[in-house]
Amino acid sequence: MKVKEPWGKGTPWKNSVAFFTYLRGCLRKAWSTNPIKLNVIRNSRYQIPNPNPKGNKLTVWGFDCKLCGKTFSLKDGNVDHITPAGSLQKTEDIQGFVERLLYVEEADLRLICKSCNSCLAYAEKMGISLDAARIEKEIIQIMKDKKDKEWLLSHNITPASNATKRRQQIKEEMESGV
Repeated sequence: MKVKEPWGKGTPWKNSVAFFTYLRGCLRKAWSTNPIKLNVIRNSRYQIPNPNPKGNKLTVWGFDCKLCGKTFSLKDGNVDHITPAGSLQKTEDIQGFVERLLYVEEADLRLICKSCNSCLAYAEKMGISLDAARIEKEIIQIMKDKKDKEWLLSHNITPASNATKRRQQIKEEMESGV
């Protein structure tokens, strides 16, 4: 028996991508109020000095990132699945995605900073290590800010003639320092 596709003519979703984007959003909304996730936050947080110099409160809720070990205010953190929920791009992905996203215990989760979360997602997407992802994300930012020449000069490296070559120079220098 063929399963009916909930996208296409006569539906709000023009294609499967639009439908699965919608479905992922619905499931992420459920995740946002998951009691186990909220327990991880409650059990990891503690009062830290307010990092906002203009803030009215002397202390705010903070946490120590489980990956980099640095301290952040709670607003700068995400609860991460140690085993990623994975992709949700076709009907066959639904059950596994829901199970990995919502069928969790506190030991399956960790509170990490947004920077580490971004690097983890990039590492997973690109199939590279977390350290390689951190380097790539830093290079992307340097290139985006058009600070590549400045960065190279600050490391006593003569900038190459074009952005592609300068990017490679930065990458080689960063990897040699790891």
